[in-house]
Amino acid sequence: MKEKKRPFRIGFFIDGFTFYKVNYYYKHYHEQHSRICFAGLRNFVMKQVRPYCPPNRPIVLEAHYYHAKTNPHFRNPNKIDEGLNRFEERLLEEGFKIHYPGNDFNNKKNGNADLINDLKMYALFQEIDIAVLLSTQGFYSNVAATLKTQKIPLFLLGWNFSYTNENNTIFWKTDVELRQRAFQYIAMEKIMNSPNQNKISRSLFVSSKKRRNHNFVI
Repeated sequence: MKEKKRPFRIGFFIDGFTFYKVNYYYKHYHEQHSRICFAGLRNFVMKQVRPYCPPNRPIVLEAHYYHAKTNPHFRNPNKIDEGLNRFEERLLEEGFKIHYPGNDFNNKKNGNADLINDLKMYALFQEIDIAVLLSTQGFYSNVAATLKTQKIPLFLLGWNFSYTNENNTIFWKTDVELRQRAFQYIAMEKIMNSPNQNKISRSLFVSSKKRRNHNFVI
């Protein structure tokens, strides 16, 4: 009997705070005026890491989304947030596991502790072979160092951009230390800046045909 080969495991972790900010930018201020597509994002991640995967082993991608706000259903179970529900439906459709922070969560002080702890545990118990983190925040630079110690490559999806709203010019950039500690940094603003000319870029945006069903607040 032929022995089954252990899958090569990829862990994809989305920092919801960063995602909220960049998604808002692409929806309201970028020339595309469209949200980020989760299906396209998953496929993009697979294409980026595939050259680093063994050719003779099955590949499994496990995706996680860490919300930047506490669960509103627990705060007010009688209030229905239709926008949030639709957003989470899209995540679940694409196979993402959804995580909410505890009530003491304060992203401005220490980032998402659940994301940090989960990444460390996955690394410690060797449950992933490659980690992919979508974030721009320096809170996660220490966990990037932990992954490096455990010999788990970290692919970092980050952004550097600026835009002007009604009152100010907003500058958004990836933390330098986090970027330096990654095995590979992917400048997403460069990937997504030419959606009309590039098939990969177009796939990262919700298509015009699907935008009505993606009309959520997040």
